[in-house]
Amino acid sequence: MDYLPEVFDRVAASHAARVALIEENTAWTFARLADEANRIAAVLKERVKGEAVGVLLLNSQKYIATMLGVWKAGKTAVPLNYLLPPAELGFIVKDSGMSGLVSSQFFNQALGALKPLFGDSGIILMADEPDFMASSVSPLPSEYRDPALYLYTSGTTGRPKGVILTHDNLLANVDSCRRAGDFDSRDGFLCLLPFFHTYAITGTFLLPLLNGSKMVLVERFQPTKVLGLIQEHEISVFLAIPSMYRVLAGTEGNFDLSSVRFPISGGEPLPPAVSEAFEKRFGVPIYEGYGQTEAAPVVTLNRPGARKPGTIGPPVPGVEVAIWDDRNGVLAAGEIGEIMVRGRNVMQGYRHLPEETAKTITNGWLHTGDLGTLDTDGFVSITGRKKDLIISAGENIYPREIEDTLAQHPKVKEVAVIGVKDEVRGEVPKAFIIVREGMSVDEKELRSFCRSNLANYKVPKYFELVADLPRTPTGKVLKRMLSAAATGS
Repeated sequence: MDYLPEVFDRVAASHAARVALIEENTAWTFARLADEANRIAAVLKERVKGEAVGVLLLNSQKYIATMLGVWKAGKTAVPLNYLLPPAELGFIVKDSGMSGLVSSQFFNQALGALKPLFGDSGIILMADEPDFMASSVSPLPSEYRDPALYLYTSGTTGRPKGVILTHDNLLANVDSCRRAGDFDSRDGFLCLLPFFHTYAITGTFLLPLLNGSKMVLVERFQPTKVLGLIQEHEISVFLAIPSMYRVLAGTEGNFDLSSVRFPISGGEPLPPAVSEAFEKRFGVPIYEGYGQTEAAPVVTLNRPGARKPGTIGPPVPGVEVAIWDDRNGVLAAGEIGEIMVRGRNVMQGYRHLPEETAKTITNGWLHTGDLGTLDTDGFVSITGRKKDLIISAGENIYPREIEDTLAQHPKVKEVAVIGVKDEVRGEVPKAFIIVREGMSVDEKELRSFCRSNLANYKVPKYFELVADLPRTPTGKVLKRMLSAAATGS
């Protein structure tokens, strides 16, 4: 079996003089990156005695070199989400068993809370200090460790779970993505998403890196700067979440995005209005995909020549998708059931949680918890989360359908729908609405709009206007918090 650093070394050898990473005004070639990674690996191998190493950094050349260094040192990387509060970071430090952490002075406040958790045997290394890298490196033995990553879920259902992804999981998914998008070394990637997220690790870190592609790094999302970098570096591929596309579509100024061939959206549903506004503004369609951390993560992807707006695309090569009912039976095309995934990309399991792993993987098939359909052309559509299904007087109501409908109202900026208890129907839909700036809307108008576009039993019984919605650190709406606070009013 190949390991990530072995594949990278082959790419670096064949593309040694090519630019690999651009950060602000500094460019690293593949040869420079390989050298930096080897020096970091030497330090980690000497100073970190345990098997897992945390990485708490902003997107940077040093982040990528550190991840490669962790793997070259024969250890497992644990990317940490810097948006999490210290208590959650502390849980991950302890659960992962990490005995080393690579960070920077930017995170001194968080590090102050984390240092006591490492005890006498642990070590925190500062990537922005001179002694972080070895001055010279002897050839390192090829003693790689599976797994490659412990990635912790966002905790939408409680405590984060540590997803174990192997080198083979990640390499398989990179190959699937490469084949789906016909990516190669001629592509230039804008690395816009934070590298602690699996969507970014596979799509904007490993995929371009192992393709020999140029990567332009963005530390934080600044819309005009992002558009300027795309134009300056003739970027052809970038990945973003829908809220970023919404902001980019509304940005003023003249920018030439003619080099872009493949803007990809994932992480959350892509509203049709956002897709249409971006394409109208820049002349290139957004290609929506779908994935889960447990699937390393890419499962489906619309792509040139195989795109159906409103769907999440067909499965990427090497990944199987089926729709199952509650008895694990396969459903026919067009029928709604749970989206199931099988392939080399499916995780090894959850760390320390064998029972959760057994519930999540059935005979090699990953239970995604998402409901959807598969059409006769092989395109997948999502109807919502399985746990979000509303059963009202025996009728199945999918919140996603109501949300998509209300999102088309010109005064609605964002919407989330949940089920609330009802004495007559058991459950009924309730919609939480964020209104567009400078506009106002009342319940009567919203109800009338829904009645014109939905079956009567799907029309929310309650509407509530809110200033914001509870979210995870990565921006997903926390419906369980809405449910806990919701009343039938």
